[in-house]
Amino acid sequence: MSRSDLLSLRLPLSGAQNPDRVTHLLASAALFALAMFVVLLPPWLTDPRLMEGAPIFSKPQKFNLSMAVHFFTLALLAQQLPRAVRRGPILLTTSYLAVAAMLLEIIYITLQAARGRRSHFNFETSIEANMYAVMGVGAVTLIAAAVVLAIQLWRRGQTDMPGYRWGSILGLITGFVVTGVVAGVQSSIGTHPADAHPSGGAVIPWIGWSREVGDLRPAHFVALHLMQTVPLIGYLADRRGLAAVPIVIVATLIQVVLAFALFAQALAGKPLWPA
Repeated sequence: MSRSDLLSLRLPLSGAQNPDRVTHLLASAALFALAMFVVLLPPWLTDPRLMEGAPIFSKPQKFNLSMAVHFFTLALLAQQLPRAVRRGPILLTTSYLAVAAMLLEIIYITLQAARGRRSHFNFETSIEANMYAVMGVGAVTLIAAAVVLAIQLWRRGQTDMPGYRWGSILGLITGFVVTGVVAGVQSSIGTHPADAHPSGGAVIPWIGWSREVGDLRPAHFVALHLMQTVPLIGYLADRRGLAAVPIVIVATLIQVVLAFALFAQALAGKPLWPA
């Protein structure tokens, strides 16, 4: 891929432009998640039922948007690799596993929302408890794909845009690590709010984050999106001819500190936006 293509941030999707299955697979997964978001817009906006204070289809909709962003990010960042690497068995296998995990989670979360049942932290039946465990494995698979891509970028990635390259590597790896820490604590507590017995009171509209008790989801959000913000900062620093690598390192540290500050705030029982 030429430098001009990187600078224009093109994401080739047609076989004539870029015949590699990894790009097509990741981009198709992102488009599927966006399509699901559109399909669920009517029930999201019209269904009067609530789940944890938010419209009942809020969780699948947030998940659809998150997955669209995640897979478009992987597809785009992978363009820094030679085509032979993108067509190789490592990225291809990882991508198929990640897409399979995404499909399983999207289908299950949507079905549970339609049934008026929780998909996460639901141990009320053996099937739901087992599916929650399966989703945990799926979530790890989804973000582990980012680590595999980061390793390939470190080994074989283009070096003509150092900020973009190191922003991609650091963003993907720190996003995986910090998200894993926050998600691990959520799983051990058994609920999103750090208070194991949330009041079920005031929440941030449509998002559903608690305004009454400490909620781990803001920290999870900041941690997960290290994978997008840090590469973007590196790319912009390269474009402006700045000291891109130091900027990327500082940006990574700031966002990691922010994620852990929100994490500590939630564990202390303090909401992001008090009611």
